[in-house]
Amino acid sequence: MLVAEILSKFKVVEHFATNIKIYNSPFHIQRIDNLEDLEEWAASLQGRKLFLLDEAGKTLRRRTPMSSLNVEWIDNLQILRKYKLSIIMIVPAERYIDSTTLGSDVLDAVILKPNFKNPKIAYYEDKLEGYSTRLYDIPRTAIKFDTWDVAVFKKSAIKRKPKFKTKERDIAWEWAHGKTHKDLGLYPMQIHRIIKKVLKVLLEEQLNT
Repeated sequence: MLVAEILSKFKVVEHFATNIKIYNSPFHIQRIDNLEDLEEWAASLQGRKLFLLDEAGKTLRRRTPMSSLNVEWIDNLQILRKYKLSIIMIVPAERYIDSTTLGSDVLDAVILKPNFKNPKIAYYEDKLEGYSTRLYDIPRTAIKFDTWDVAVFKKSAIKRKPKFKTKERDIAWEWAHGKTHKDLGLYPMQIHRIIKKVLKVLLEEQLNT
């Protein structure tokens, strides 16, 4: 979190996202908990981006290297980097994560916290430049987050909403998937007119195909 805060302060990175539950932050951090949305987010924005993947050992398990999420994540790492996306993976220890993700072609640096009782010190190893250094007096981040959150990361979004060309179709989708007129801030008669209009257009489109 402190790395993200510094990068934002000095405007090195423009867009941030994480699977960690954020309570408060001095800059915007998008909540993303699946690979599908991460790819879409990275592709839709210009400029440099950073994604913080907490509990990476649960997502990219060493014991299940051929799981669908492991394979797809590794296959897409190079594509994600082409979107100017950098990724920070957080794990309790290196032994928890699939070794393929630690290859020299994708791994730029490693930050180790040798003493969890003293969070002000760390060991930094730069894989690109080939040097290492110790860090002292590390300050707390200003970002408030849930340290007890499970920070799940999945392969696909639970329910992906299509991108509609009209507001009426967007409302019809939400209504069809369980939202009430009160949830949508509309009167029952307004919903009735919108559904009737959308159905009419869709049926006419189907008739002409």
